[in-house]
Amino acid sequence: MLRLETVSKSYGARVVLKDLSWAVVPRARVGLVGRNGSGKTTLLRLIAGEEDPDRGVVERPRQTTVGYLPQEGARLPEGTVLQALLSSFPDVARMEEELERVHEAMSHTQGRALDELTRKAGDLQHRFEAAGGFRIESEARRILTGLGFSPADLHRPLAEMSGGYRMRAALGALLLRQPDYLLLDEPTNHLDLEAIGWLESFLAEARSALIIVSHDRTFLNRLATSIADLEQGRVTVYTGDYDRYRIEKEAARDRARASAAQESHRVGEVERFIERFRYKATKARQVQSRIKMLEKMKRTEVPLEEKTWRFLLPPAPRGDARPLRLSAVSKGFNGRRVLDRVELELHRGDRVALLGPNGSGKSTLLKIVAGLLAPDEGNVELGGKVSMHYFAQHVIETLVAGRTVLEEMQAWAPTRAPGELRSLLGIFQFSGDDVFKRVEVLSGGEKNRLALARLMLDPGNLLLLDEPTNHLDLPAREALEDALAGYDGSLLFVSHDRYFINKVATRVAGLKDGGLTARDGGYDAYQAWLAGTEAVASPVGAGARPPEEPKAKRTKEGKRAEAVARNERSRLLRAAREKVASLESEITSAEHRLDEIDAQLGDPATYQTAGLARTLGEQKKSIQVDLSRLNRRWEEAVARLAEAEEESEPPA
Repeated sequence: MLRLETVSKSYGARVVLKDLSWAVVPRARVGLVGRNGSGKTTLLRLIAGEEDPDRGVVERPRQTTVGYLPQEGARLPEGTVLQALLSSFPDVARMEEELERVHEAMSHTQGRALDELTRKAGDLQHRFEAAGGFRIESEARRILTGLGFSPADLHRPLAEMSGGYRMRAALGALLLRQPDYLLLDEPTNHLDLEAIGWLESFLAEARSALIIVSHDRTFLNRLATSIADLEQGRVTVYTGDYDRYRIEKEAARDRARASAAQESHRVGEVERFIERFRYKATKARQVQSRIKMLEKMKRTEVPLEEKTWRFLLPPAPRGDARPLRLSAVSKGFNGRRVLDRVELELHRGDRVALLGPNGSGKSTLLKIVAGLLAPDEGNVELGGKVSMHYFAQHVIETLVAGRTVLEEMQAWAPTRAPGELRSLLGIFQFSGDDVFKRVEVLSGGEKNRLALARLMLDPGNLLLLDEPTNHLDLPAREALEDALAGYDGSLLFVSHDRYFINKVATRVAGLKDGGLTARDGGYDAYQAWLAGTEAVASPVGAGARPPEEPKAKRTKEGKRAEAVARNERSRLLRAAREKVASLESEITSAEHRLDEIDAQLGDPATYQTAGLARTLGEQKKSIQVDLSRLNRRWEEAVARLAEAEEESEPPA
């Protein structure tokens, strides 16, 4: 078992870890979470042996292997991508070379010497097989393919690859080694959604214990069986996935608050007794007894309140009901067609997520909509009174050197109060004196966050976002999710954060082989639809050419009537889905309140307050009645949704 005992670590005057004790058993699946700067990376580096604690001990059982993937800067030996992975097994490579030499010698040896070489070759062959010599290369190829490398990439020099692909190769080398403990610091940062899904499946079957730092909540939910919360230099472990941890942590905080309140009340009583009888000789013994009682009395430490970041986007200016339409848009680079006759319409209030593997054209499509690239073919039509804003890496270049962070915000929104601007900057992780940093000294991630914060002051009514959650911690991501989910303009965005897509998107549009297919719902709904179509031919997408109908049947009036009917079916379908989602939200809220009441009724402290238990019981009955009514309404809404979906299906 890997164990940390009373470990402390400081950098100058800043204490990062303080008397931290923690044990991680073999085959554990741990998500390590905490605020930015809480010490997660420091803790991983201590476990990996890349840093030493100031005090305390990190115990690793003898012969235990530990593999560590940092966020950036992982290094592999030079050579091809495949050679870089195989370099982790030098003993196997040496045995293979020696086996080749023995075979070569056997080809021109006879007699007793040949018998000796034959025995040696057999021994080497056995050791080579036992070390996995025949398995390692095929496994390396499988891992690299899963992480998004093409067959041709495997033989390219690693030095030619981008930083993101070098990090993928470093991850692949760790997966191939299969260490006893695998420490992963933001492993999904450089992966597209397809590679993330593959990595989840691989790690779910891995023999290694996992300690994962990630801002990808879906990744944590699918892999973690416990969450280690690093706060104030110490670790608290919660059983379950990330979503369960959030519930349990809040419940633990509520219990701690209640215990602390009871202790405070008891301390107050004892202190009043001491003060009242301190100078009475007849009470001296009792006073001394209570003073000792105070010294020994257990004090519950209440966890720090988590800041709940929240902000609202300003109302979107009123524009056309259809702010954007793409008609047969095509675009190619160097002879390769990335987008092929793409069709897409956005209506007011649509929030559409663009999905697809790296290189499928997601960012290209956003740039075409933003007017930064011209399509080779097709048209981009913007509706009337459209106020469009685009967020991507190039936005950073619009930040003005010489200005402070706060001045940059004030220049963008001169009528906003400094306090309001500082509150918004706090959400995007600029707190205290950070707002007085000059733009030119900010890191790339800080500039990215500043540009996004600035855009949130005035998103217009058509907002284009390319990976908006990059460089944001979990509280900031959740604040951005809530803001965008309440945005009444139209949104077209690219993200690899599945949790974010599920929370924000009303539709998902997938790019594949140049074509685009859109479906209502979030990421999970889109994946469920894909899973249902794997065994059959793909539907006619925007990149494919549907068969032509006879022209005599496609009059203008007929096409107009079809369009009106199609739009009406879409409107009814969208309304039905929104109704189901709204009722599900109400049901979840009611069930959550029932759980809270049950927890209170199970707490002995509840019965110390006169009438509280009765009030809670009455509230519970009322909520149960409401819940029964909501469930009936939900069943009716689901039935109407099924009818709407059936009516919206195109005729066979």
